[in-house]
Amino acid sequence: MTILLGRRVRRWWRGKGHGVHSPFAFRFIRCVLRENGAYYASSELARMDNSEWLGVLFRLVCEFEPDEGISTGLTAGERCAVEMADSRTVIVSSGERDRIVMKCRGLSVTVVRDVLSSRAHWEDMKSGMRCGMTFTNGRVGIVVPRADLPRQDFEINF
Repeated sequence: MTILLGRRVRRWWRGKGHGVHSPFAFRFIRCVLRENGAYYASSELARMDNSEWLGVLFRLVCEFEPDEGISTGLTAGERCAVEMADSRTVIVSSGERDRIVMKCRGLSVTVVRDVLSSRAHWEDMKSGMRCGMTFTNGRVGIVVPRADLPRQDFEINF
C-alpha cells in the first residue's frame, strides 16, 4: 500500500514538472502533456469523444511537426485532431493499431496507445533505447529517442 501511494504521489508531483531536471522534459511535461491553456481547436476537440487524449495528440503533433508523416491506424477522432494540428501532415495507414509513429526531422517519436495491453512491447522499446526519454501515465506511452537527451523514464499524470 505504501509503495503504491508513493508512486502516485511521485507521479502527481512529477506531472507538475517538480523534480524534473532536464529542460526538455520539464517543458514537454508542462507545455505539451499537461497544458491547460486553450488552443484554436480546443473547443472543437472538447466536443469529441475521448477529448483529453485527442488534446494530447493534437499538442504532440504541434510540438513535433511531423514532416515525413504519421504511420498508424488512426481512429476518426485521432485523424481529425491530427488534421486540425497540421493539415499538411501526411497520414500513412499501417497494420499497427496499438501505436502511432510520427516521423520528423530524422526522428521517430512513437506513441503507444495502450501500455497495459502492450506491456511487453513497451518494456522492449524502453530497454532497447540508449538515449532519449519515455513518458507514460500508465495507459499511454510516448518515446522520444533524441540522441542529445539522456536516457530517462518518466511516470506522470497527463
